[in-house]
Amino acid sequence: MNLFVGDNGHGKTNILETLQFFKFGRSFRTPRDSDLIRFEESFCRIEVTVEYSNRSTETFAASVKRDGTKKLKVNEQDIPKQSALVGQYPCVLFGPQDLSLVSGGPAERRRFLDMTGSMTDRVYLDGLRSYRRVLTQRNAMLKQGAAVKAREVWDEELVRTGCVLVERRGDLVADIARHVAEHVQTLNAVYPVEIGYESDLEGPFPNGVTRDEHFAVQLAAVRDEEQRRRTTLVGPHRDDVQLVLAGRDLRRFGSQGQKRLLAVLLRLAEMSYLEAKLGERCVLLLDDLFSELDEAVSTKLQTMLDGERQLFVTSPVMMTWRGGESNQVFRVANGAITAV
Repeated sequence: MNLFVGDNGHGKTNILETLQFFKFGRSFRTPRDSDLIRFEESFCRIEVTVEYSNRSTETFAASVKRDGTKKLKVNEQDIPKQSALVGQYPCVLFGPQDLSLVSGGPAERRRFLDMTGSMTDRVYLDGLRSYRRVLTQRNAMLKQGAAVKAREVWDEELVRTGCVLVERRGDLVADIARHVAEHVQTLNAVYPVEIGYESDLEGPFPNGVTRDEHFAVQLAAVRDEEQRRRTTLVGPHRDDVQLVLAGRDLRRFGSQGQKRLLAVLLRLAEMSYLEAKLGERCVLLLDDLFSELDEAVSTKLQTMLDGERQLFVTSPVMMTWRGGESNQVFRVANGAITAV
């Protein structure tokens, strides 16, 4: 366990941002790569060397310039696409921003599913990218006021790619729900948690109707409304994840403490899901996590995370960790890191 201690604004989270960067080839804090560069500099460079459980190593490197040019490398070999990094470096980030998984809109929960599913399932990743491409093209045609006949080929592609994505997401949510249930028992959570996939395209459908047929019927039913609003109104881009605690919809009801706990449970489920699928322990990045949790939950969580995993933990103050003989403590001040 590596503990980074320092006042807010001195660079603790930047360390986690660096480590997490190679999970997808981008930052979790900003969509603009140029934001990673110090104000007085023209470029930045990141390099991380990873040793896997079989003792093999890989060195990930990235350079970003002010004009947006970005180069990614693994073991000195250029990576032409960010998607090539997916699944190579399993890490999970816990932090205050995770509250949006519960309190935020459906897009936050869809992003959680898509990032988790893409790490382990190439069909999921390809299906997601294909659906987004088709959706963008179809929305462009709607904005241009294209005739229904001209949209038919894109309707067919939307149905085809959308059904693949819904099927993959449904399977993923079922897996995540199982992992959450296991962690609820370990944490001795007071209330039962239920997680489900909310989609107009999730069956079963009556009279032997297939998902493809149902999707096509749904599109036909909103054709005039889509023409008026000039956007696609049916499809997995509008889906959500149902989060129920003690019979109540936690997205709308529940205390901040309950929402934080469920957000942690979702990240724990992501961790155990990735480890099961990839056969590799995740590196865990905990960004000021324990200040948001009560002492009893914090202690149980440390017990769960302790063991063979490597952890990077940030905190504004010194903290104790069970199994503390393997801890390393670093002081962070003005962007500089000093071993304590």
